[in-house]
Amino acid sequence: MTGVLHLASRAYIARPWRNGGGITHDIVTVPAGAGEDDFWWRASIATIAAAGPFSFWPQVDRAFLLLRRELLLTIGDSGEQRISPGARAIRFAGEAAVAARPVEGPCTVFNLMARRGRSRIAVDCWTTARPSTAAQCLLLAEQPTTVRVHGDAIALAQQDALLLTGGIPAGLTFDRPLIAVEIFV
Repeated sequence: MTGVLHLASRAYIARPWRNGGGITHDIVTVPAGAGEDDFWWRASIATIAAAGPFSFWPQVDRAFLLLRRELLLTIGDSGEQRISPGARAIRFAGEAAVAARPVEGPCTVFNLMARRGRSRIAVDCWTTARPSTAAQCLLLAEQPTTVRVHGDAIALAQQDALLLTGGIPAGLTFDRPLIAVEIFV
């Protein structure tokens, strides 16, 4: 049977970025209680309020989705690209030189990290549940959403998440699109 854990945004833990340039709010870290050097994967929501570099994360693959406002992003020598909410996830190595600059005020991003050789993540927007072979699946609500799982209705507030372990349960439904992160180990 699938395990279901409701992660309420009001309980997310705030902590400073590794480079001291801002604050992130941890949604989940796996394994629970892992630190910066021994997590397998983690998800957080961060605010990018000013221009600056991303933290350096060797041996970590990263992805993020812009949730609010527009952002100018530079990865390595690729040149600056403009990112808007609704764009596909941006993926990059934690060792890469990455810098961001908000266009008109602070931006909110959904940040994902997976320790290379330990976990791999896939990110997409789901309008309906899909079968998956992932060990875990994190569903993030961008707006208030009702999720039905195992016959129960779970009300998710904006930026609440559900962590599903042991597969996608039959009959999983939701009334608004969700950001889905599949975690493969």
